[in-house]
Amino acid sequence: MKSEAAGYATPPDQLARLADLRRGVRKGRKIKRVLEEELGPAPWPGLRGLDLGCGPGAIAAYLAKLSGEFIGLDIDDAAIKAARRRFRYANLEFVCHSTARLPFDDGAFDVVVVNHVYEHVRDVETLFAEVYRVLKPTGLAYLAAAGKYEIFEPHYHLPFLSWLPRRAADAYLRATGREEKYDVNLWSYRKLLKLLAPFEVREYTAAVVRDPHKFAADDVVPRWRPLRHLTAFTTARIPAVAPTRIFVLRRRRDDK
Repeated sequence: MKSEAAGYATPPDQLARLADLRRGVRKGRKIKRVLEEELGPAPWPGLRGLDLGCGPGAIAAYLAKLSGEFIGLDIDDAAIKAARRRFRYANLEFVCHSTARLPFDDGAFDVVVVNHVYEHVRDVETLFAEVYRVLKPTGLAYLAAAGKYEIFEPHYHLPFLSWLPRRAADAYLRATGREEKYDVNLWSYRKLLKLLAPFEVREYTAAVVRDPHKFAADDVVPRWRPLRHLTAFTTARIPAVAPTRIFVLRRRRDDK
């Protein structure tokens, strides 16, 4: 979210705020449904959670209503200030932080949410090492991750943008009048799995596609049943074709 829009001072900004809130609730509901598969039905009154890259705070606020305590963290000071103004819950805190090491103790959280964040982080290896560090031995991380080989790049919606070498991607963006540089770092599915090697990984992508109603994903999964089944089939067997992969990550049992 851009800093200059964080205050929502004008009528168009008010509409942007409503859109942010609605998107946040939809995303929070999706995350909740996956977490329930692992934790049992919400609410979870003893749970302490962290939302990395929380932006305007709607997802953290949604999950705070189901938890004992939730913290939203982001590098964008304007977004954090806006989140603090909008969501004033006793069990919810927003933190602005910009360094690679997270400002929390080892084993501080039951749940860490990493929702479409990794591609905006320069040192992604350190990001996941820190996620691992701050998880409790029995904790888990929710990861939603876009892939490199989507036909339409998910941030600029330009075909094949993320497939290109960096200089070519920069030139593509300039030619379309979008930006001077392409600053998104999307990884291939194979490379992403190597990055997640320290964790025990359970993938939910195909399950979400097969049963979108269960996972509150009707808005992003094909409604026509045959196409949905075909999508689930190809998602399970050709991971690179899925626009978003959904994972639950746990610390390895031998590291508890």
